[in-house]
Amino acid sequence: MESWLSKSRVLLALCAVLLMAAINRHDPMVYAMFLFLVVVTVLGFGLPWLSLRGTTVHLSAKANTEVTEGEVCPLDLVLARSTPWPAFMVMVETEWIWASQRLVLSQTVPVLRSGHLPDLGGLLSFPCRGLYQLNAVRLSSGFPLGLVRAQHGLQRPEITQYVLPQSQPVHWPLPWDVTEDPQGELSARRMGQSFELGMLRPYQQGESVGRVSWRASARVGELVIQHFQQSGSIRLRLLVQAPRAPALGEPDSAGEQSMRLAAGVGEAALNNGAQLFLYLDTQPTPLRDGLRLRRALAEALPTDTSLSQAVARAAQDTAPGEQVAVVVSGSQAAPELLAALAVLANQACRVLACIAVGRRSPAQELQQARQLAHTLTQAGFATLLELP
Repeated sequence: MESWLSKSRVLLALCAVLLMAAINRHDPMVYAMFLFLVVVTVLGFGLPWLSLRGTTVHLSAKANTEVTEGEVCPLDLVLARSTPWPAFMVMVETEWIWASQRLVLSQTVPVLRSGHLPDLGGLLSFPCRGLYQLNAVRLSSGFPLGLVRAQHGLQRPEITQYVLPQSQPVHWPLPWDVTEDPQGELSARRMGQSFELGMLRPYQQGESVGRVSWRASARVGELVIQHFQQSGSIRLRLLVQAPRAPALGEPDSAGEQSMRLAAGVGEAALNNGAQLFLYLDTQPTPLRDGLRLRRALAEALPTDTSLSQAVARAAQDTAPGEQVAVVVSGSQAAPELLAALAVLANQACRVLACIAVGRRSPAQELQQARQLAHTLTQAGFATLLELP
């Protein structure tokens, strides 16, 4: 019964009742009430459609821009009117698609006048990272009575929007070791044959005589071993997996927070002069361009690759002295993570497990993340638990 009592049907019923009463009674007051209600009904039904007439959306330039999640989006999407009368309370909905996720952003323009072109891009903001494609633009208006909402679909502009993840600030808990690199600009802690003299020390029984400095030995009267410093560099191999559904595209989930934490870890490494190698399942080779770090994280999608397979892939490239950071969500199972990190145990490298926690995680998920960090610490791995 309640489904039939809509505003439009009630007004039409009242108009019919007043018309019958005016015909039967021949009362001018009833006629006036009938005419007033008819005018209100016509305005309620016709004005929303009339207000959207002549309204278009156009793109002043091809848009393929970058914006950080939560910030105002600088799109060149502009509303225009060709009719002289204004439109009031126009709701603009833009539908975006990314990774089978549909995101509808809505905003209301209070007054839309002819010759006044409001920029819709200044009213848009994306809550989560991704590579979004504009799918539809819809206008609707129910002004002034809200009896009906006139709908007006517009031609879809070709817009692709990169929404970069926010970088979560990270305090790196480990010293930055220098690993051997023939093209490096730093000095490695290991000593070996090169052209830069590092140190001289007394000869010890059993050492190779090939390292003896005969000139220095002749001066001091005993055998002296010479060490030459090797050139090196700081290297960090960063491994992160894109979150799967239902965490994918959910801004408050721990999975999406792991992408923000990965961006923060990568920027911390770059700020300390480290060479960054980003491992993503969708890329056959690690990404070495630090300038594309956040863009690569923005368009990362989940695959069927397990965590153990991803870590094993990075372990094949890891050299002694390097550092490996594995970013996981707080809901990651401890046995699976320990089995994956065990591949790096014999690599003579520092391993750091970075654990991400969702923005609005309940107390149970937070306790699970802390328990995961405690288990990894007891197993001998360094951990980094960052709360948003």
